[in-house]
Amino acid sequence: MAASMPTRVSIPAIGVDAPLERLGLDAHRAMETPKNPARAGWFTHGPTPGAKGPAVIVGHVTWNQAKAVFFQLARLHAGDHLSVDRADGSTAHFTVTRTAQYAKKNFPSIDVYGNVDHAELRLITCAGSYSGHSYSDNTVVYARLAPSS
Repeated sequence: MAASMPTRVSIPAIGVDAPLERLGLDAHRAMETPKNPARAGWFTHGPTPGAKGPAVIVGHVTWNQAKAVFFQLARLHAGDHLSVDRADGSTAHFTVTRTAQYAKKNFPSIDVYGNVDHAELRLITCAGSYSGHSYSDNTVVYARLAPSS
């Protein structure tokens, strides 16, 4: 698919239907996180969902001890479907290929952000134990653009 800014993510298996914020890099050159716990965010330094490469959408798991948009992200399994609405009026449909949890200190950046020769999507949220305003791990859902019908 041609590049087009994503506007909304829908993940029926876990009841997510959320608008997307645009996310860049913070002052420490780390990816920003969404400002609204009910929204997910698209990382603008990568491809748009549906375009070639690994597009990245992130969301909070909790916010002030309450469930946030990606609270149930880890429940996704291979074969689950999700979609991303795009500004050009099209929708990119994806199929989950796997879900993994990684310690933040061992986050596989190349696996998550590295180049691929087709359209993929990564959904990321926090996981693991919570201490000092931070979680120990991240959940990453890997998905591939579904063939158009």
